[in-house]
Amino acid sequence: MFPHAGAAPRFRRLLREQAEREGFSALLPPFAGTPASWAGRFAPDDRHNLSASAREILLLDLLQDYPRWRRDYGDWPLADSLLALFDELMLHDGQLPDDPAAMVRRIAGSDELSPFSDEAQLVHELWNAWRERLRSRGLQDQTLRYKEGLACSLDQLPPETNIYLAGFADFTGVEIKWIEALLARRRLTWLWHGPVGKNSDSPAARLAATAATAPAAGDAYANFLERVFATEAGNLYQRAQQQATHAPVSPAPGRLAIYEAADAESEARAIDLQVRRWLILGLRDIGIVTNDRKLARRVRALLERANIGLMDAGGWALSTTSAATALARWLECLEQNFHHAPLLDLLKSPFVQLGFERAGLERLAPLFEQAVVRAYNIASGLPQYRRGLERAATDLPGDSIEALTQLIGRLQDAAAPLAPLMPARARPALEFLAALQKSLETLGLSAGFGNDAAGRVLLDVLEEMRAAAAHNPLRLSWAEFHQWLRRIMEQRRFQPPLRGRGVELMSFAESRLYRFDALIIAGALREHLPGQIGAPPYFNDGVRTELGLPSLARRYEALFRDFRRLLEAAPRVMVSLRREHDGERLAPSPWVERLRAFHQLAYGASLHDPELEWLVQQPATVIVNREAPLPAPVAPPAARLPPAMLPATFTATDCQRLMDCPYRFFAARGLGLAPEDEVREEIEKMDYGNHVHRILEAFHTGVSGLPGPWRGKLDDATRARAEALLQQITQQVFATDLRRRFLARGWLYRWEQCIPAYLDWEQQRSAEWKVEATEIKKQRRYRDGGTEITLTGRIDRLDRGKDGYSILDYKTGAVPARDPVLEGEKIQLPFYALLLEQEDVAGAAFLALEPDDVKEKTALDGATLAVLRDAIRERLLLLKRGLDAGAPLPAWGDAETCRVCEMEGLCRREMWAETDATET
Repeated sequence: MFPHAGAAPRFRRLLREQAEREGFSALLPPFAGTPASWAGRFAPDDRHNLSASAREILLLDLLQDYPRWRRDYGDWPLADSLLALFDELMLHDGQLPDDPAAMVRRIAGSDELSPFSDEAQLVHELWNAWRERLRSRGLQDQTLRYKEGLACSLDQLPPETNIYLAGFADFTGVEIKWIEALLARRRLTWLWHGPVGKNSDSPAARLAATAATAPAAGDAYANFLERVFATEAGNLYQRAQQQATHAPVSPAPGRLAIYEAADAESEARAIDLQVRRWLILGLRDIGIVTNDRKLARRVRALLERANIGLMDAGGWALSTTSAATALARWLECLEQNFHHAPLLDLLKSPFVQLGFERAGLERLAPLFEQAVVRAYNIASGLPQYRRGLERAATDLPGDSIEALTQLIGRLQDAAAPLAPLMPARARPALEFLAALQKSLETLGLSAGFGNDAAGRVLLDVLEEMRAAAAHNPLRLSWAEFHQWLRRIMEQRRFQPPLRGRGVELMSFAESRLYRFDALIIAGALREHLPGQIGAPPYFNDGVRTELGLPSLARRYEALFRDFRRLLEAAPRVMVSLRREHDGERLAPSPWVERLRAFHQLAYGASLHDPELEWLVQQPATVIVNREAPLPAPVAPPAARLPPAMLPATFTATDCQRLMDCPYRFFAARGLGLAPEDEVREEIEKMDYGNHVHRILEAFHTGVSGLPGPWRGKLDDATRARAEALLQQITQQVFATDLRRRFLARGWLYRWEQCIPAYLDWEQQRSAEWKVEATEIKKQRRYRDGGTEITLTGRIDRLDRGKDGYSILDYKTGAVPARDPVLEGEKIQLPFYALLLEQEDVAGAAFLALEPDDVKEKTALDGATLAVLRDAIRERLLLLKRGLDAGAPLPAWGDAETCRVCEMEGLCRREMWAETDATET
């Protein structure tokens, strides 16, 4: 029997290897596992066994009858602390007086104001109620089952049974009685690691002192370690002098090194280097034992960079796995009205199916994100996503529209079982779990989890919760149920199967019984070694001792035994720690400090490894990928874009990028690295502009679902009705934002200030021009010899008058100056003219929409526009000819363009621009 389940597979492997060396190809092994798993076979079967989840909700149900304690302590904190105390009372045979008053007197004495009086009453009342609840319902938890299994095993053991206990640092009171009975019958062999003595606070150590046979004589290194920690044999200086007399030459060099790094990164690098040094020497079974999980993650990353796999014996919390993350995102979708952030994360999860093939969903998820969520800035709500999809229908192929409609519908179907339960009052826990199961099946998450190791553990957890809820009528609110689910995901750990060989990472308890070729005890700081032992939930050490419960000193003793054992668990041991963190001095482990000081006093030398210190400081010891050539930032980048990566159509933005900076076009359009539009929680200037465009489209030509359009003549007599229509359209367009976004009212006010000025301008313009169309999507192809370019875009407004057509582009922000437009550097207006088949374009202008001031700016007459249109067409064809031929696309470094360029980190202008300036 072993203290942890991870030791059993390794033990069976060692048995098999030993049998093979003896010439046996197979063997029937003995039972190998933990005492709890073994004792379960002897426990009475006349009661129903409670899982950990069932025990929690049974106690929560019990606490419903004690509102005073729930009010003072809270449900989950009270349940956690009580279950820990109940386990201790059960396993240590803690005896509480039958009379509550006697319990209070025993704990608090005669002091009526003692802080322990309420605790004594609470514990006595709930301990008795808990035991009665188990008895009356014919239930037993794992602790009671273990206790009774041990007791029954004494009467049921077959005569030939031999039991071996190995690797235990301490035992409970119940276990000590069981051991004493088996020792008296000569049926048990106890393998105790380390010194034993009657001065120990541990009953197990005291029992070992009376039952142990004479230990084998230790070697010089073991004797050295004994003197370091034998505090009863004199002070540290005296023991060090005794050591120097007994062994003039230190036995520690070559066996033990203590490495103190400057900071966390240096410590991780030292561990990485030491592992690689040992592997070069041919050592294979290497252990890294630490309680510092942050350091462990960094070490894992460094070793993986060196292609060294690291097995983690401790595993990790189930809540951190990708399967649990997918479940968490789904619940966030339900709680946050399908907020876009968790929804998009969920759709990208490999576990979600929603009735689609995985490849199909991988195509739909980015399409939904770009064409619906980001294109129309929809933050949440399935109805809003549907409306966005309706608006995007003209830009998407029919099969995509149908698939996205199905996707939104299936999301709603998956939410249907849980949605009615979330705002409701307390419901049976089983009802939540049944609805959750149905929801996960509709999503396809259940099937996805079944194909993943961590996902299968998650499904087992949900099944355990269902089994627990089926035997208990506990009613929970949605918040309480979700908290219960989160707690279980945090408490359960996902542990991959262990090889028992190679480089393994583990905690101190998990390292019991291991022998290594080499070992690192990492993160040896006071905060991790021994670390903070949580204070017992109730009573101080004196009271706990009187009740027969383990004291803090006894817990620290068990931790020290693990540390002391590891110092001899390998022929090569390195202890690592660091001096500071963020400028703050860190305290080393007192055990390591004692070890280091003892050796210095005895031999006048440290246990530091100077060679490792030197290696950590060498850049050549850092693993880097040297296959790629180092960058040479001596000239501006000038990439070539393969013809297959050229866009099929060019928008005004594409063409403007190509002329402003070809490299920006290469990165943004060719490589597709243009940053995505963020979904804005609050209405911003971009949203305001989109709303204004939609309002004016509805006013002039009509939009489905909105009032309008205006059909009559606009003059002084009809002005009031036109303004009322505009106001009505405005209110409907802004309605959703007004309900959900605080700043929307400010933007609404800004537009309402524009309405009178806009109508003044429109009334004057309508005398010569009639609105022909708004928001016109156009595409036109131009060809010159073998060169072809297709332009696409959307024109805000096209008017028609006696002289032809007029192009208007609405601007709610900055308007391009006239000179860059006339010079052909700002191409938006001529580009729109290129989209039109009509040649009789009489002019184009930007319409600046500002509060109290609406007017045309940068207006171009027909002749000027025609000249610019033809020149820009020739320029674009020339640029396209170069693109087709694979011409380089250089970064020009224009200050104005670079100031707003989003590709700065890719072209790294600061490097080559500085070089150019120096050479000049």
